[in-house]
Amino acid sequence: MTENVAQGAPQARTHGTSEPGRIAQIVRRQEFTLVLVVLVIGIVAVILNPIFVSANNLIELARATVIYFIMACGATLITIGGGLDFSVGSVFTLGGISTAWGMSIGLPWPLAILIGLLSGTIAGLANALIIEKLGVPPIITTLGTFYIISGLIVVFSGGNDIVGLDPTFELLGQGALYGVPLVVVYAIVVGVVFWIVLEKTRFGYNVRAIGGNRGAAVANGISATSINRRLYAIGGVLAALAGIIYTARTGSGQVSAGGSSVTLVVTSAVLIGGTSLFGGLGTITGTVIGALLFAEIDNGLALSNISPLYLNIVIGSILILAVAADYVRRQRLYRR
Repeated sequence: MTENVAQGAPQARTHGTSEPGRIAQIVRRQEFTLVLVVLVIGIVAVILNPIFVSANNLIELARATVIYFIMACGATLITIGGGLDFSVGSVFTLGGISTAWGMSIGLPWPLAILIGLLSGTIAGLANALIIEKLGVPPIITTLGTFYIISGLIVVFSGGNDIVGLDPTFELLGQGALYGVPLVVVYAIVVGVVFWIVLEKTRFGYNVRAIGGNRGAAVANGISATSINRRLYAIGGVLAALAGIIYTARTGSGQVSAGGSSVTLVVTSAVLIGGTSLFGGLGTITGTVIGALLFAEIDNGLALSNISPLYLNIVIGSILILAVAADYVRRQRLYRR
């Protein structure tokens, strides 16, 4: 809400010079800066290894972006609503392992997928209830459930991956539609749906209201408890969905999939995409560019034979810069 007002104010003052005004607004948006960064990193990656722009590598880059982006959509809504979710990495693994386990005991793959999605929903609702009923801050709650879920997965699976999945299920992650990988199609559908939810529905308006000023939103009749539960349930479902897609793509339920590295990348993609750590501000379009940025960095490092350990350094640096940029942006908005 605050962002919309802030962006609308300059339009009123520059009436009569609308075209330059619109261009200036586009240039000032964080998404524009991110697109430039993505292009620059792409150019550097091509210089280091021309294979970066090959069709096969671009498809692989798109597949990697999809996994991060689907999880990040849920995390974006949660963060805009004033929460945090650091459990996505473990819920990602939970969704994949639960689905693989369902097939391993003979269940049809559609039913196994439902089990995986249900496990993500339960994990998300558990986060919401702990925050609501016990008064534990979101960051502590979701860190705690991250470790609990990760431990339960290892105990349940014995630390062993689950293989021998239904070939039809694997096709869902490995197939293509008119040359476009199915996983990319899934991401487009998820992105469009949640863009509409956030930008065009009352639920999206209420999410921004709760994140921007919880007290004022509650005073105006918005149920913060109901919104919070739905947000964390959505976050859990999308994290599990990403895990299921990854399982179909790799052909196995991997215990080592997900984890803290995935949580860090997803959280960083959300923040670098312009979603405010303090709630109220954020877009799905910014998140998709943020997810693409991290997938691009990871891919570029691999093609350049640079140690993946440098990825953690890059992610940590970008995360600090993203939060600092968010602070500066909010200060400017408040001054307006």
